[in-house]
Amino acid sequence: MDTRTFIRMTWLGAALLLAGCYPLRDTTRPPATKVLPAPTAATRLVIVLPGIRDNLDSLEASGIGGAIQGAWRDADVELVELTMGFYKDGKAVPDVHALVEAARGKGYRQVWLAGASLGGMGALLYDTAHPGVVDGLVLFSPYLGDDTTLDAIRRAGGVAAWQAPAAAVPGPANWQAQMWRRVQAWAAQPGGDPRAWLAYGAGDKFAPNMPLLLPAIPPGHVVTGPGEHAWTTWTPLAKQVFTRAK
Repeated sequence: MDTRTFIRMTWLGAALLLAGCYPLRDTTRPPATKVLPAPTAATRLVIVLPGIRDNLDSLEASGIGGAIQGAWRDADVELVELTMGFYKDGKAVPDVHALVEAARGKGYRQVWLAGASLGGMGALLYDTAHPGVVDGLVLFSPYLGDDTTLDAIRRAGGVAAWQAPAAAVPGPANWQAQMWRRVQAWAAQPGGDPRAWLAYGAGDKFAPNMPLLLPAIPPGHVVTGPGEHAWTTWTPLAKQVFTRAK
């Protein structure tokens, strides 16, 4: 099964798990984007992937661009309207990769991915398909898979002890295991993958799952605070993340 089919089947299943109303867009074209120019000469780009109910307007209204640029004045911020349809149609990861490649062609010294919830999972899937290509990943309370997968990792004693499957072409039955195989590779690095950051609120609905990621992320790269599963939590945490990441 090719990568496009894998991503399509992934998100047909994930759509049920993340059920709710979400924007629909024409996926025959690349997703709409909006670049918020850096306050000073830009040397870095942060690509922001949305949550399930976001569009460009809600992403901009969230203040995430200002939070990033308050810490990184040399960063352009590219908001991406990567709605559920792009995942379901197998275009999300290829479209993100096109943005990353375009950014490299423009000469940015760093390209980062930041994603919230659905977008956090999208960032993980991107690094599964294109390991090590981006310079940093910021995950705001990412969706990490279904209870069956997460409970298996817990029973094993965590991702480091979990018996990962052999590398395989991901498909409908194994995409979560292959994603966690990539997380395990992060965890195998001393102290976790230095590119990875995690931020979430104490009252977030996904907060109970976040400890499963901790072996894969440097301890100083985990930022928490009060709040729920919303940009009102993630935006203030983003300012802390990017301030620390200087």
